[in-house]
Amino acid sequence: MGRTMTVATPLPELLERLRSHGLRRGVPQGPMAPRGALPTGQPALDEALRSGGWPRGALALLDAPPGGGATTLALGSLAAAQAAGGVVAYLDPSGSLDPATADRLGVRLEWLLVVRPADVAETLELAAWLARDGRVDAMVLDLAAAPAPRGLDRLARLLARSGGVTLLLAAGGGREQAGIRVRLRRRAWLAAGRDLVGQRVEAVVERHRWALAGGRAELDLFFSEGRRADPLLRAAATPLAEERAEALPALRVVGA
Repeated sequence: MGRTMTVATPLPELLERLRSHGLRRGVPQGPMAPRGALPTGQPALDEALRSGGWPRGALALLDAPPGGGATTLALGSLAAAQAAGGVVAYLDPSGSLDPATADRLGVRLEWLLVVRPADVAETLELAAWLARDGRVDAMVLDLAAAPAPRGLDRLARLLARSGGVTLLLAAGGGREQAGIRVRLRRRAWLAAGRDLVGQRVEAVVERHRWALAGGRAELDLFFSEGRRADPLLRAAATPLAEERAEALPALRVVGA
């Protein structure tokens, strides 16, 4: 098995391998106990959601501008789901997933199902198939274009039956179809000395079908090398206003 899995092997076979891996890691066999929410990887956001994490059956939209932290948060959620014994997938029609970034953010690539559909329509079809199959606990849909509302409505219905969680990264789409909508906005950069190492974002739960909306959390999202390479980085990082960040060496955020 390679570092990532793709659809070159039939999806049912890949899913069975991933599920059996979860069972070997200690997920109990036999009748399934009621399953709680999946952790977001950010305790403050778990609390702000008022459901302990992403509720099972949720289609959740991470609403952020480019470089606003949505991808970092989504990958952290996949890593947290894996740590809890879950099976996770990343649907990536544009090929934007960076395996090195995912690895540094804690995702175990050898147990990540990566699917690269041809376009947004095929992405929604595959997501619906995975939701109907029921063996994927959490998946990310990374879409550069707005998805069709009908396809998202269908996906939301299937997720509600299967108990999976889908995190939607979409440009200008999904606001009405998503059962949970979390808006992310950067409040400050995080710097260690003269190095920018991450960003502090405000997460606002603007919609929540399973709990009271309106919760807020302040999240420190570190660039990919921050979480594993230097355990002291979090303590050393301090907020830096946008105008002060402009005085540092040029930084172009291509994804966060």
